[in-house]
Amino acid sequence: MTGTSIALLVVLAGEPASGEAAAGEVVRASEGASDEAGGDYSRAPGVEVPPAIEARLAELAAAFRRATGKPLVITDGTRRPEVQAELMLRNLERGDDVVRNYANKSAARAVADAYAKAREAGRAAALAALTAVIRTQVAAGDYVSKHLREGAVDVRCLDLDKRERAILKKLAKARGIAVVDESRTSTPHYHLNFVR
Repeated sequence: MTGTSIALLVVLAGEPASGEAAAGEVVRASEGASDEAGGDYSRAPGVEVPPAIEARLAELAAAFRRATGKPLVITDGTRRPEVQAELMLRNLERGDDVVRNYANKSAARAVADAYAKAREAGRAAALAALTAVIRTQVAAGDYVSKHLREGAVDVRCLDLDKRERAILKKLAKARGIAVVDESRTSTPHYHLNFVR
């Protein structure tokens, strides 16, 4: 089974959007991610760490471990359009304002509009409509989420205290990695953007 298939199964099984896994549900970086990470980060099941950012993530995780003694837990990484559509559909179904929640407002608005038009036809039709919109956006180089560009990961923050959270933000900023604090959402995490 491919990483994408596993990620989709995790999503369909009802996992939170950022893949927040229980403490025992992580895969050590050396079990499929970069061996150069040396155990400084682990991944939730099915999470793909984008190869283009793997070295930078490993370096950030190593610096974080040196500063805190803790590894990072990566709860989400590369997303395929089908996975992004499923996550956004779930958010729309629970009443989230996806236009407000995503930086790319026009792309998010197009997804929300597709949902509004297709939801009467049922969940499967709505999912197909969202997937089609997101695939078209990706083909045009327009990404509703940096996860689709293979330029972002989410880091679990529930087990980090205030000092450790500040250290992570400082270390990321020093390396040109933008941190979006999503610790107050229904799936608390830090979204790390490696691309602008």
